[in-house]
Amino acid sequence: MSETGSACWVILPVGQQVSGNWIDHLLSEGAKKEWKRAAPDPEPGIRTRVEVFRGEDSEERINEQFYLRGWTDGLPIVVPTLFRVREMLRCSPISRATILGEMEPLRGQVSVEKIAANAVMAGCLPEYFPVVLQAVCGLLDPAFNMRGVQTTDENVAPLLIVSGPVAESIDLNSGLGALGPGWRANATIGRALRLVMINLGGGWAGIVGLAGIGQPGRYTMCLGERRQPGWPLLHEEAGLTATHSAVTLLRAECAINVTGGLDDIADVMRSATSAFSILNGGYCAVLLAPYTAAQLSADGWTKSDVARYLFDHSQIPVAQWRKWWLAREIVPTYGLPQWALKAEKTGLIPIVESSAFITVFVAGGDAPIAQHVYFPTWGFPACKLTLPISFPS
Repeated sequence: MSETGSACWVILPVGQQVSGNWIDHLLSEGAKKEWKRAAPDPEPGIRTRVEVFRGEDSEERINEQFYLRGWTDGLPIVVPTLFRVREMLRCSPISRATILGEMEPLRGQVSVEKIAANAVMAGCLPEYFPVVLQAVCGLLDPAFNMRGVQTTDENVAPLLIVSGPVAESIDLNSGLGALGPGWRANATIGRALRLVMINLGGGWAGIVGLAGIGQPGRYTMCLGERRQPGWPLLHEEAGLTATHSAVTLLRAECAINVTGGLDDIADVMRSATSAFSILNGGYCAVLLAPYTAAQLSADGWTKSDVARYLFDHSQIPVAQWRKWWLAREIVPTYGLPQWALKAEKTGLIPIVESSAFITVFVAGGDAPIAQHVYFPTWGFPACKLTLPISFPS
């Protein structure tokens, strides 16, 4: 593949600090050796925003070079050529040169062009770009604690829920199999966020990212929200109108399938999977199957009623809590939030401070099967961001 004869002109996806340092150049030689793979630049110490690869096999060589330089998530990428990045930027509501912030922890500058290059690499179509752009803005919010997310030894990942008309217009799956595989928008939008975290924040596994084992959701965890008549969508709960589209970002340590009713969900929530939400506070999330949501709605339940029921029935006896490893090994050093200390004296500890910290949304297929998902949270401060999506004029 070539853009000009046998030459392929590529936008580099990796970030620079304000000082001009490229973040991957900050790695020590020891870290590079520990990583066991590194590909040199064509001219060591010299790099610009565009690199030229020559030869008829340039696409294969670019994939290999990007992998060796640590610029991928391990999967093959779509080469971010000048043309492809320009096409992605057609759907940007703001200029390609705009700097939106710095991505923690290595503080690479997040320009719209760099986001577009990583979105191309992820396989995004241009019409997905407004969603990717707004989701990256969420990652840059200090409340998301990207430094903690990138460097913790826990397996936390961004959970991205898209609501409103845009989900349908870009064919983002909110139904059967919404957490994958098989849907381009779900797979590539979430993957674009991960590539941005790697290439602009320096989240290289084993060097900066210390997650003990990782999880599939660290490739992508993106889905749409289904509307249950009578229940507001997440962006409507946040004060936006039904005609708006938005992305809601939470931190999720994993995705746990639960088959059954609300009591079954509460049983899973009342387990050690919720230990970090007690230690740090935060927002957990519960995906309800449409079948169950329709039954509850017909019986007069609201989303708030569901969250309140789960809150009341997922509280943990103190004796059980004190057997958990986190309570024995970590709490004596770091302590508990005030709300948990106060609850401990009553003999029952809720998994979050109040029912308002349980995010309930509907997704999944129409089959009469009650299959739900619990997303336990991680980290601090408590964070749930809903951001309206802007589109080019």
